[in-house]
Amino acid sequence: MIDAEDYLRRPPPARPYEPAAQQLSVPAAAIGATLRLLQGAQNRECGLFWYGVRDHAGNGTVCHVAAPRQHMTWGNFHVAPEALAEIVHRLPDGWKPLAQVHSHPGTRVEHSNYDDRMMSSRRSLSVVFPSYGRLNTAFPLGVGVHEWQVDYWHLLDDEQARRRVRVVNGSVTIEDRR
Repeated sequence: MIDAEDYLRRPPPARPYEPAAQQLSVPAAAIGATLRLLQGAQNRECGLFWYGVRDHAGNGTVCHVAAPRQHMTWGNFHVAPEALAEIVHRLPDGWKPLAQVHSHPGTRVEHSNYDDRMMSSRRSLSVVFPSYGRLNTAFPLGVGVHEWQVDYWHLLDDEQARRRVRVVNGSVTIEDRR
């Protein structure tokens, strides 16, 4: 359930974002699957996870898009630990969580206080799609790409997001357990 605090904008970070050298490669097929899954939740927030491999430098490539069992409402979603475990325990050895993805009802893509609390890993990115996944721009423009640094989920600007996340060719597997 959302409380009044969740609607308040978060305070600014204590320190500015420092651009990371690593890149996340996201196949266009993963973007398409993500949009279909988010839109399929209709007018409810929905959570997804992008899994894949990381190289020795920390660059990741998305190989799997997963929608775990979850409770979805117009303004938030919740994935129980057991539902996330159902996904994680079936992944190939070496695959890591690369991004936690969810939708927002409107065009605002910055984290809420609730979003900060619900992140399952600080080692992955957080990607927030506006308008329940009805994206009218080329990814990642208009999408909230967040990275954890210095005790804060920083919302990257469009240029930082384009450097941090890039669309590539490739295939992905899709798992919908909702």
